[in-house]
Amino acid sequence: MTSDGLTRPLPADSPVGVTTRRAAAQRPATRTTVRSQVLWVATAARGGIHGYTQALEATPLFSDWGMQRLVTHDDGPLARRLGLFARGAAQLVWRCVRARPALVHLHSAAYGSFARKALLLWAARGLFRVPTVLHLHAGEFETFYGECPPLARAVVRATLRRADRVITLSPALAAAVTRMAPGTRVTVAANGVALAPEARTLAGDAPRVLFLGVLIERKDPVGLLRAWASCRRPPGAQLVFGGDGPLRPELERLVDELGLRSSVTFRGWLDPTGVAAELDKTDILALPSHFEGQPLALLEGMARGLALLSTRVGGIPDLIEDGVSGRLVPPGDPAALGRALDELLNDGGTRQRYGAAAYARAQHTFDIRRTWQSLDTLYQTLTQRTPRGAHD
Repeated sequence: MTSDGLTRPLPADSPVGVTTRRAAAQRPATRTTVRSQVLWVATAARGGIHGYTQALEATPLFSDWGMQRLVTHDDGPLARRLGLFARGAAQLVWRCVRARPALVHLHSAAYGSFARKALLLWAARGLFRVPTVLHLHAGEFETFYGECPPLARAVVRATLRRADRVITLSPALAAAVTRMAPGTRVTVAANGVALAPEARTLAGDAPRVLFLGVLIERKDPVGLLRAWASCRRPPGAQLVFGGDGPLRPELERLVDELGLRSSVTFRGWLDPTGVAAELDKTDILALPSHFEGQPLALLEGMARGLALLSTRVGGIPDLIEDGVSGRLVPPGDPAALGRALDELLNDGGTRQRYGAAAYARAQHTFDIRRTWQSLDTLYQTLTQRTPRGAHD
């Protein structure tokens, strides 16, 4: 990322640039080249939105559309975040004045994230008439809307309708957005991940369970740890927490209180290479969240054929079919979580069957190639242009 908060298009001689250039060259030569640019507004904070944007940076979407990534938020202290947003807002206005982008694509969660992106959307669309896409990643968006006072709800509705297109990760959230703000132009576009060449073998005697994510209450790592303490664990079974957050001290204390130090490991934050390495050693991916959109961690597990254990919230039931491609339990129910974990830990055949079904579903629906191609089509529709990477 450069000092002005923008990520420039990838160099042509970089490994990712070579990959994307080859992919673009293999595309059928049927479109006329028009120089275009999309401004991609997102957070750099650790989590699903950042992981999603990183995955798409390695596809032809970024090179074809001359994508520039504008960072308006990160994990820093409040003063830094306020400064980053102010600089990002100024950069967006300057870009719209100096070199009008073909489109502005804003990635939003709920609460403060939505407020920030709403301001930027109104600036781009209202002041400069630049087409805008508002991409909702929040699993708790309905809750957020319900908690807003009447005036704030009116602003939310007006913002949703003002966007040229609102993207949701699941049909359930698309329906909710339509109920909130009738007339909103909504498109469902599932997250995507790069697929492993084949599913893992999961029938070993010492299974490894992985939690990936921020250690916060809504992801319920404490509930997972208590379920781990209560279930029958085969010899050598391990629970690994990949991530960090405010609940880390409480979790460390509980591990000692429950006598689990030999079977529980905390890895802290992992870079993409570290995440991939952990996933490649994992048998069961567990995410007992209370709110989610379409968690990238679960998709990454599906892409490797892992057995999945999660909750019936947000867009998760669109990913996992209970008893077919994984197990779903009610959120905040440690007894149900413990029973499902017990089953997966002690039945290698079930793990293998669930993992194979999850991998097949990822192949059919969540391949990153489908994701970037659907966005490419949407961009062309909204801008009436073809990307600059297309060939005659």
